[in-house]
Amino acid sequence: MQDTAMVGNGLTQATGVPSVLAGRSTALLILALGLLGAIWPLTMDLYLPSFPQLGEEFGTTPAMVQLTLTAAFIGMGLGQLIAGPISDAIGRNRPLVVVVVLYGLASITCALAPTITLLIGARFLQGMASAACAVISIAIVRDVASGDRMLILLARLSLISGVFVVGSPALGAQLLTFMDWRGLFWSLVCYGLLLVVIVTTVLLRHETNSPTRRALRQTVRLRDDYLALASDGHFRSVVLGGGLLFGGMMAYMASSSFVFQDVFGLTATGYAIVFGTHGALMIVGAQVGARLARAFTARRVLFIGLTGLVTCAVLLLVSVALIPQLGFWGFLGPLMGFTTAFGLANPALGAVALGPHGTRAGTAASVLGASNMSFAAGLAPLAGHFGVQTPLPTAAIMVVAVSLAAVVFVRGFRPARGSNVGDVPSVSSGGHESICAGASSDDKQDKTAGQRFPVDGDQRRLPRRYFLNHNPDRVKR
Repeated sequence: MQDTAMVGNGLTQATGVPSVLAGRSTALLILALGLLGAIWPLTMDLYLPSFPQLGEEFGTTPAMVQLTLTAAFIGMGLGQLIAGPISDAIGRNRPLVVVVVLYGLASITCALAPTITLLIGARFLQGMASAACAVISIAIVRDVASGDRMLILLARLSLISGVFVVGSPALGAQLLTFMDWRGLFWSLVCYGLLLVVIVTTVLLRHETNSPTRRALRQTVRLRDDYLALASDGHFRSVVLGGGLLFGGMMAYMASSSFVFQDVFGLTATGYAIVFGTHGALMIVGAQVGARLARAFTARRVLFIGLTGLVTCAVLLLVSVALIPQLGFWGFLGPLMGFTTAFGLANPALGAVALGPHGTRAGTAASVLGASNMSFAAGLAPLAGHFGVQTPLPTAAIMVVAVSLAAVVFVRGFRPARGSNVGDVPSVSSGGHESICAGASSDDKQDKTAGQRFPVDGDQRRLPRRYFLNHNPDRVKR
C-alpha cells in the first residue's frame, strides 16, 4: 500500500495537487478560496443600503426593489445546482473561469440597467454566478483535504468570508456617501476583476479535480450522483438538519433589525455594532471548531456545536417568554452564544457532508447549498408573518428549527444495530479511508447501488493517493 507523503497543513504530494500547496502557498490557496467564497455576501449585502435610492430613481415600489434581492436568491439556488455537477464532470477550472466572467458581465449589466425589470434579471444572473463561485470553492476544499484537515480548512475560509458578512452592509453605506447605487455595482465589477486575477494566477495553475478522478466518472450520470447522495443517510441528515439550522439563523437575521431597533430602541449605529459582533462571534466559533478538530472528529465537533445551539435557543425562548424583565440583555446574551455555536458547527457540517463524496464533491456541495437557501427562503419570512412587535416569534422559530435539526442529526447518525463503527476514520479493505465520522451502513449502500456511484471510502478503483490528509495516527495501516 502506497503511503501518502504529508506536507504542510496536511496537503499531499501524491494527490495530483502539487506540493506547491505546502506552507506559504497553502495560505495563498486559503486566501484565494476565501475571497472566492466571499462573493455571495458582497453580492447580497453591499447594495442593501441603496434600496431607497433604487426606488426613487426607478419610481417603483419597495416590493419591486425587494425583487432584486429575491431574484438573486433564486439565482443562487439554481447556480449551485448547475455548477457543482459540471465541475465534477469536467474539472473545477473551466467552469470557474466561465462563472467569474459571467459575474463580471452581470455586474456591468446591473450598473447600467435602465429599468428595474432589467436590474432584476441581471441580479438573477449575478446570484447564479456568485453561488457557482462559492460552491466550486467548497468543492476545491474537498479535493485537497478531508476529515479533520477539511474542517480546519473550512474554518479558515469562514474567517475570510465572515469579515465580508460583517462588513458588507457597513461598507455599502460608506460607499454611498460619495457614490450612488450604480457605483456600488461598479465596485462589484472591480471585485469580479480581482477574482479573474485570483483564478488565473492561483487556481488555474493546478486542477484539483484530477483527470484520473474525472475518468472514473465517464459512465456516471447526474441521476446516479443524486441517487448516491440520497442513499447516504449521513448526507441526508446534514442536508435536512443543516438546512434547518441555516433557516433558523436566517429567521433571526431577517427580523433582527426590527427587533433591535423597534422593540429595544437601538439606533442604526447600535444595531450595526450588534450585527458586527454576531459576525465576529461566528468567526470565533469557527476557529474554536478548527482547534477542536485536532482532537475530535468532524462529527464530534458538529454535535458539540449542535448542543450549544439547542441550549442557547432554549435559553433565549425562556428569557423572552418567562423572564421579559431581563429586556435587551436577556435577548442579546443567548444570541451571542447561539451565533458562536453556529460558527462552530457550520464548517463541521461541510466536512461531514463532503467527506465521503470526493468524486462528486461539487454535486454534494451544490445540494447542501441549495437546501440552505430553500430553508432560509421558507423560515426567514415567518417571523415577519407572526409579528416582530416582540422577540417571542423569532425566538420560538429558532427553537423549533434547531430542535428539529437536533432530532434529525441524532436519528441520522445513530449507529446501525450491531455496528462496531465508531468515530475514528478507518481504511477499507481496498486500502482507502472512510473519512466521514462513524461511516455506517448508510455509506455502504452505494456498493449495492451499482458501480456508477460508489462512495469514496468504498471505491476500490480509486488510488489511495487521491484521498488526502488523513491523520496517520488514527488510521490502521
